[in-house]
Amino acid sequence: MPLLRTPPAPLFTKKLLSGPVAALALTLAASAQAGLFDDEEARKQILQLRNQIAETQRTLDQRVAELEAQARNRSIIDLFNQVETLKAEFARLRGQIELLQNEMENTQKRQRDLYVDLDGRLRKVETQLAAAQTAAPAPAAMPPATVGPGGSPPPVAPPRGAGSAPATAASSDPSRSVPPAPVQPPTDPVAEQRAYDLGLEQFRAGRFGEAIATFQAFIRNFPRSTLVPSAQYWIGNSLYATRDYRGAIAAQRQLLSQHPDSAKASDALLNIATAQSDLGELQAARASLQEVISKYPSSEAATKARQRLGVR
Repeated sequence: MPLLRTPPAPLFTKKLLSGPVAALALTLAASAQAGLFDDEEARKQILQLRNQIAETQRTLDQRVAELEAQARNRSIIDLFNQVETLKAEFARLRGQIELLQNEMENTQKRQRDLYVDLDGRLRKVETQLAAAQTAAPAPAAMPPATVGPGGSPPPVAPPRGAGSAPATAASSDPSRSVPPAPVQPPTDPVAEQRAYDLGLEQFRAGRFGEAIATFQAFIRNFPRSTLVPSAQYWIGNSLYATRDYRGAIAAQRQLLSQHPDSAKASDALLNIATAQSDLGELQAARASLQEVISKYPSSEAATKARQRLGVR
């Protein structure tokens, strides 16, 4: 059986087919060309984005650098402000210290004035006591001598058993009579008081070296004065004021040894405790305070000693 052959397509069919194919080919070519243009635009956009990112990075770096610089400047400003604040605080504290020093000096002056006032009162009491103790009763009046006949004194009868014993050597030999005892020249109370007051004035004025010399001269010139214990006491206080704590202790101990019954004794012992405390000898200071309480329990110094020890 013979094979059937397909007849060739007519010419107009080829023409119809060739038109769409050509159009499709043209479309594909245009699409390919458009794809090439799209890739180029994409690359340009990518480059632009990269440039924008780089610019943004540079801007950020610049901003960060500026912020760091500002932070450093701000830190310096903060430090400067802190320094100024510390300077102001230091000036304030220095003013407070000067104020406290002034108050302390005024307190010391008031204490010195109080000491002087108390010393004046105690001095009057001591003077009155000394006058009362040294005052002796007036001697009894001797009876008038009886005049014998002719204006001569009557003969004195010899004592019993004496007989006609010879007179004593003193009565028989006037040249061998016993000389009278030397009389202590009386002191000038005005000069004594003036010398003591001079030392007090020097102490009150803060001239402690002059006060020490004045009171020492007072003790030498008026050794029997009732003001000697007080003069010795002020010597110790003057030495303490010059920060000679050892000398102050020695001076007050001399007062205690030579005048243990003086009205200044309790205060002298209390001052010894104060000087020992300033020297750092705390155990010795505590022992001195306890001694003040035991020896002078009713004195004002004992009250202060109890306060320092924290006892009642």
